[in-house]
Amino acid sequence: MELPQNSALDERLQQSQVFKRLALRKLRLRKIQEGDEQRGMYATIASEFMCLPSLDNVDRLSTVYGYSRVRRAISLLDNLVFEEFFYGKLYLYPLWIKQFTRLLDAARPRAIVKELMSSQG
Repeated sequence: MELPQNSALDERLQQSQVFKRLALRKLRLRKIQEGDEQRGMYATIASEFMCLPSLDNVDRLSTVYGYSRVRRAISLLDNLVFEEFFYGKLYLYPLWIKQFTRLLDAARPRAIVKELMSSQG
């Protein structure tokens, strides 16, 4: 008995790899106000995020790099992808990047949360 070829899954994987390479190349080329070392760090964070776009990975990245840097990297990635899509250079706009940006906005550390967590320790 022959197993059917899963060409749709292979095609989707190939598309996501091409998208990842294109987005990261554009992010590395984009001028970021903070400087070259920050641009490299944001590209690294975005690369690790795009390898595994999950909340657990975002939490791990926030632990390693800090919330503000992860939020900035994902925001830069979202802005770049939207701009490329808007001007017709990309033919798809993955809404999951926007969802992560919204989730990070909602999970932004708030002063009252910091106070409650520090008082419990």
